[in-house]
Amino acid sequence: MGTKLTTLCPTDHDEENFDNLYEVDEANPLGAGKFAQVYTCWNRNRPEERYALKAINTKMGDMANIKRIEEEINILKVLGAHQGIVSLVDVDETKPGMIRLVIELCEGGELYDRIQQKAYYPEQEAKICIRQLLEAAAYIHSKGIMHRDLKPENILLASKVSNVDVKISDFGLARISRDYPHRLPRSHSICGSDFYLAPEVIKQEEYGREIDIWALGVISYVLMSGSLPFFHNVLHKLYRQIVERDLSFPEAAWKNVSKGAHDFILRLMQVRAGDRLTADQALHHPWLRTAAGTASFSSFESPANPNYYNSYGQQPSRLSRAGSEMSQGHQPHPLEHAHKVNNQQSGNSGAQQPQQYGGPAGSPAMGGPGGGGVPPGYHGGRPPAASPQYQQYR
Repeated sequence: MGTKLTTLCPTDHDEENFDNLYEVDEANPLGAGKFAQVYTCWNRNRPEERYALKAINTKMGDMANIKRIEEEINILKVLGAHQGIVSLVDVDETKPGMIRLVIELCEGGELYDRIQQKAYYPEQEAKICIRQLLEAAAYIHSKGIMHRDLKPENILLASKVSNVDVKISDFGLARISRDYPHRLPRSHSICGSDFYLAPEVIKQEEYGREIDIWALGVISYVLMSGSLPFFHNVLHKLYRQIVERDLSFPEAAWKNVSKGAHDFILRLMQVRAGDRLTADQALHHPWLRTAAGTASFSSFESPANPNYYNSYGQQPSRLSRAGSEMSQGHQPHPLEHAHKVNNQQSGNSGAQQPQQYGGPAGSPAMGGPGGGGVPPGYHGGRPPAASPQYQQYR
């Protein structure tokens, strides 16, 4: 660990200078966890600018935890400032047994809580949120980074007033490529949050930035319906729903949502990672480019972008018919908190250890000794040819 204060505009400070620079409201903590506490703070020279100070106790953590904290700090430094990301302002490592992070203060709280308050987002508000999230994801991916844990709990609102000024936070599980753009970020590690896991993570395949796109598809569904597209109390049954993309758009919740929104979600949630839109491609989807969410579905083939569907997949009419066929399948579940899943070696003692996919209770955790993790009847990382849902959407 370093002995000097590190900032995005580095200056030579010691511990005393850091405490002289920032005033901390320790009497009213914003939150607390097992190893950290969060307070409001401000620069004494600019008291009108409020930040969050996260004080992390490194004495209680093992070396693996400390290494992950250092990696998160490094990733935040690489990302720098972006309007769609909760940015790092300052870091202090001069205090023994503690790392102090000064980060943007988002007074609106978690997107999860705002969805619960509103029940769901009207399509136009959802569209603004989703555009901002995709712009942030495109920026993150352009830096050779994948987030790996996108979910409403890790998306913050900048203020209590706005429903749409959202920022991606919590890069604790993010992975960066050391040789980008020559090498893309890739991993085999099982990590993320259960309801938002991409199929390839569950199937223990090597994966990349496409898992963030899948998660954004799930988040888009949650925003516009207030429900989880995949849910089961039995973990391996939840995983089966995900790898088979067993989702529906019930009429009661989706009757006022345009078919373009359905198409958009399905294009982000393709079972095969290579079939998903990238963040940049998704930003050019006709649904995001139209001003009115109730625009007719046929308008997405307008001359404004005549080559869109030729470039990025099948025509909307086919997706629309297939989506209708899916509407009789698995029913969504009211939104609830996700649970983190990690490799056994991850050192996250609070994480849920997932069962081997399709295995009985007590079988090895995915990625652990003896854990094959491949769903029964699946070969080479894709469903068998007889799967009607896969046939419709590939």
